[in-house]
Amino acid sequence: MSRKQHMLEPLMASLLTLDWEISSQTIGKFEKELEVVREKVADDPYSKKLIDLALPICNYLRVRKGSADPASMQFLHQATRTLHSLRQKTKLGGAERKEKIKKLLNNFRDLMVDVQRINSSLDRATTTKSSPLPAKVAAGKKELVRKPAVRKTEKESSKEEVLKTIKRYKKGVDIATLIKITGVNDSTVRTIVYRGVKEGTIKRLRRGVYLAV
Repeated sequence: MSRKQHMLEPLMASLLTLDWEISSQTIGKFEKELEVVREKVADDPYSKKLIDLALPICNYLRVRKGSADPASMQFLHQATRTLHSLRQKTKLGGAERKEKIKKLLNNFRDLMVDVQRINSSLDRATTTKSSPLPAKVAAGKKELVRKPAVRKTEKESSKEEVLKTIKRYKKGVDIATLIKITGVNDSTVRTIVYRGVKEGTIKRLRRGVYLAV
């Protein structure tokens, strides 16, 4: 009789691959497995919280790559072990589950500061910048002030292109299709989609498939 596979085994396997080699492919694979688990633990807010903590680490690894703090992989391993513990010990109370997550965050407080800084930078990079205010009119003199033309940055253009493409697919579109059609690289597309889901402009229809809201 074949052994029944635990729901976290594919996630753990992808984490080991990521630990061996940090690349866009291994990070993307780990993210996909996190999304799979998120759907399966939809009834458990504490397990979902752990996944929400792990996902930003993926963006951190994309940016830092070879210079990533070793604590980032330690965090993912500990978060995965904690997630496994929560799923195994179903009789744990809410206070005990919350304490496990709090302990995890305390152990990696310095790392989370850097992670938050990087994700905030990504947020700013994928958010359209407001146009600068016109210069003040000189005292006692009326002057016509021209507003400088707002030039779109490459990242802003990429965001618009990705969102425009998603809107064309009424039944949803996957990441691979977005990359192929827009020509935007893998990590940028995933960052734009991740931010869009957080902001509410994009909806995750099912695993790996997204729809414009």
